[in-house]
Parts: sequence; C-alpha cells; structure tokens
Amino acid sequence: MEVEARVKVNNLEEIKKKLTDLGAEFFAEKTQIDSIFKPKGFELRPQGPGDIILRVRESDKNYLTFKAFTEQPGVWVEHETVIENPKEAKQILLKSGFVKALSMTKKRLPGKLNNFEICLDDIKELGTYIEISLDSYNGNTAKKEIMNLLDKLEFDESQIIHKGYVTILLERLGIKFKGTG
Repeated sequence: MEVEARVKVNNLEEIKKKLTDLGAEFFAEKTQIDSIFKPKGFELRPQGPGDIILRVRESDKNYLTFKAFTEQPGVWVEHETVIENPKEAKQILLKSGFVKALSMTKKRLPGKLNNFEICLDDIKELGTYIEISLDSYNGNTAKKEIMNLLDKLEFDESQIIHKGYVTILLERLGIKFKGTG
C-alpha cells in the first residue's frame, strides 16, 4: 500500500532547507502531466473504498497507475508500470470504457529521507505542497511515521491533508467521497 500525507505550503525553499537539515537528499526537478481516468458511469457518483482510478503520467518516464481507495484516508492500493506510449495508453483506456476525469500538471522536486519519499510540488491547479509517502503493508504504522516526520517539520494536525491531489480536484468538481481519502 502507498501511504501519503501532504501539507499546503507557501515556501518550498524553506521546507527544502528543513528537510536537508534532517538529512534528505533531493534529485532533479521534473514536470509531470497526469491524466486521470474513471470507469464510465462512475464519473460523478460518490466515491468510496474499493473505487478505482487509473492514471497515465507523462514525465521523464511514463507510467500507467492503478489506485484503489481504501477505508483509511491517505492510504491507497497502488500498482504501477512503465509505459512506452502514453498517447496510446490513453486511447486504450478510452476504448475500454474509461473516461478522462481530469488532468493535473505539476513541477515536482523528488527527494528521499530514510524510507520516506519526499516531493515538493508546485501544482498548476492547486498551488504548492509537500507530499510525504511510504510504501507499507501496515497503513496505520506508516501513517504514524509520516505524522512524526511532519511534526519534526513543525506542522500540526490541522495543516495536514490526508487526501490525494486527485481527490481534492475531484471534490472541486462536486464529487463526494465516503469513508476514504
């Protein structure tokens, strides 16, 4: 499972400095264009545990990603594979009964701190965020570890967002979520 949390921030450089002081290493910035697909007929209905999205990500490498919502906000079942041709992958999804729900463009500075994946994101549609994630078989333990790191970065619980960027954007389109993030 992928376990994530994020915080909307005003100053990515300040957060980068704090993380570097903790030992984080950052890599090359990249632009990612995500196209999100949902099963046809499910575009506007309330989403809940077990519902899925498929993502085609175009970047330095291109990916097809399956994500299923779980009962715990910020925890997803995720499967991902590299694809050669994102344009064709999108056509396959459309011809297979999926519809494009939204697009998102982000400039991402990826990094690593111990087992944490750290991303400093500037999202055209949402603004600037820090995203911290862990892959884990135990969502509760991973969530606690992420919360401890966010506490070290001086964020309090009221600032922490347990929803994914896609969920935030879908909510802006009027889609409701039940018992999931």
